[in-house]
Amino acid sequence: MSLAEVSVLFDERTISARVAELGREITGAFDSRTVTVVAMMKGGLVFAADLIRAVKLDLTCHFLRSSLLREQGVAAQRTDIVYATDIPYEGKDILLLESVLDTGITLNFLLDHIREHQPRSLRVCALVDKPSERKIEVRPDWAAFTLNDPLPDGRFIVGYGLDHAEHYRGLPYMGTIPRPAPPADGRKTTNSPVS
Repeated sequence: MSLAEVSVLFDERTISARVAELGREITGAFDSRTVTVVAMMKGGLVFAADLIRAVKLDLTCHFLRSSLLREQGVAAQRTDIVYATDIPYEGKDILLLESVLDTGITLNFLLDHIREHQPRSLRVCALVDKPSERKIEVRPDWAAFTLNDPLPDGRFIVGYGLDHAEHYRGLPYMGTIPRPAPPADGRKTTNSPVS
């Protein structure tokens, strides 16, 4: 890991201002109701911590973790939900927090799963939305940042909770690094770059 290779994409001040703005928008949208926040881990940890403090409503917090499993020579990827608490979705106002929304595959799966439990409402807030990478049509209700075009030279987003191989998560800003090589045979990657 070399911090020298990180190019700043969104600095601390920009992120802080946008999270505060999102907090006001979400507070208004839920109109004094209790919100059940469901945050995707690990990439969404920092975003969730900052956003829940900016939402001026009573809320409960729950966490999910997905894992992308890749096998060498296999074109398809499999996404497993590897950790989930017993989240009380039924009749609740759910705010699902996603770190990076790109293909939409994981988010679509989660939305279908949550809808089966008949929440009162279900809304999505993404830290980063990358609509040009969608494979399934799904849209967040809010996005802190939208990247309509692919990053130059296929760069990879890290920092502010987002990682590559568990590194860079603690950066107080979001930056990009050169795209890492694909994981070796049988390795697991976290959900930070893929949703």
